[in-house]
Amino acid sequence: MDKIKEIYQNLMQETDEMKYQRKILEEKVEFMLRETGNQMDREAYEAFRDRFYEVAMVAEENGFILGFRYAVKLIMECKVEKSLQNLDDF
Repeated sequence: MDKIKEIYQNLMQETDEMKYQRKILEEKVEFMLRETGNQMDREAYEAFRDRFYEVAMVAEENGFILGFRYAVKLIMECKVEKSLQNLDDF
């Protein structure tokens, strides 16, 4: 398993910030479904809701992975730039 994905699954999902973000997501999904919920039976409503959550969770995980990779790349670039500056000091 990709180490970044493992970090996301084992650590990040349990943080207070992630729980807060998930609550916001749940409220948004419920709001969107209420708008069309009157047109669906309960089974269709639940299937639609589950698909919303599935898409949101994939997007959340992939966003975390991309952000993590970008942050590491940025840190490495800053480190290289700092090393080059140190060489200029000689």
